[in-house]
Amino acid sequence: MTTLGVVYDKFLSPYFAGGGAVHAYEVTIRLKEHFKIVYYPSSPVLSWDKENVEKKAKELESQGIKVADEFYEILEEKRRIGRLKRFLFADKIAREFSKGFKVDADILYEPDHTSLDIFYLARDTKYGVTFHEPPFYNNSLRYFRRLVKFYGVNPYTGKGFHTRFLYNEYIKYLYKRLFKKVKKPTFLAGVSEAPLLESGLGGEVIKPGNAFNPSLLKFRNRGKEDYVVFWSRLNQDKGFHELPDILRIMEKRGGNKVRLILMGKFFDKYNERRFWSKVRKYDLRVDYKGFVKREELADIVSKAKVLIYPSHVDGFSLVALESLALGTPVVAYDIPAIKSVYGGLECVRIVNEFDKESMAENALKFYKMSEKEIEEIMNGDKLMEFLKLHSNWDNVANSVLKILKKYLI
Repeated sequence: MTTLGVVYDKFLSPYFAGGGAVHAYEVTIRLKEHFKIVYYPSSPVLSWDKENVEKKAKELESQGIKVADEFYEILEEKRRIGRLKRFLFADKIAREFSKGFKVDADILYEPDHTSLDIFYLARDTKYGVTFHEPPFYNNSLRYFRRLVKFYGVNPYTGKGFHTRFLYNEYIKYLYKRLFKKVKKPTFLAGVSEAPLLESGLGGEVIKPGNAFNPSLLKFRNRGKEDYVVFWSRLNQDKGFHELPDILRIMEKRGGNKVRLILMGKFFDKYNERRFWSKVRKYDLRVDYKGFVKREELADIVSKAKVLIYPSHVDGFSLVALESLALGTPVVAYDIPAIKSVYGGLECVRIVNEFDKESMAENALKFYKMSEKEIEEIMNGDKLMEFLKLHSNWDNVANSVLKILKKYLI
């Protein structure tokens, strides 16, 4: 049986590691029906408590995924690495960490690219990588102009668009050096066109790139209430700081107060204060729920008139996918991830990035619709086919399987 080596860190994460980790797990579990799987944990695991990491590794083995024998020896020998050191010396740490493994696989695969380890592990082996977000932005000038508009500067930390831009330039240099000096990838893939398009790398597009839990469908068609919703990481990337401006425009044009239900965790105190300062200045009605359990989140989103999603950074957007599964339309900016996955759906209105006027105008159209009108849009044939495709991880795994088989020949 062909051996597939899976290189990844977040299977051993002590906390929920996001949509990329869910994708990686769901795909890997299904690929073990077609391959002998050997798991090679990557160097970021050294940031976590050793006992917890070892416990997670044993749990994974109980599910039929073999962990490379050398890993337990490496874990015992290596010291825990702080986040700052891992950030500053990621390349060196990955190179040293990978030396401890004796790779025995026909092909290596990283289902959610999070570290540089695979470039060093695949010394004599074919390998492929899936990007869930762009590893870097290739068009430096365009990226800089966008950062100035949405990222700003935190005067307390000194971090801002300038540090983000410099980091992008360093990462771009690092990857291009790795591709030249270390063995080039056998293939690159993206969960949508966006990561490949933004990085200029090119490669395979996984279709569908992600799936939602079909249990969400039971919340559809349960009625709508007069509010709009936003949930995600509350940081500049997701455009949460633009929500007060969009809400204000909606109220001016509609003539009535608009209630926003906001869910998620604020990234930093400075931007949290800025957000609430705007809310008070504009006298807006915002109900902040913080981090809520999945059942409550699904109930809230399903009853909203529209998801306002001014995100600037995405590779796929599970937030938009789950909103559609829950029967709630979406208004979003025309970034590549949104256009490539959701373009052409009547229930997703896509406007020019940074055009808050158009965002508000389209959100208001949904907001003013009757419950029956929204249900008609959210139960159209095209959307239902889209949801059918994206409601089963088997479809995602089969798409990945086809790519792997293509490059194993």
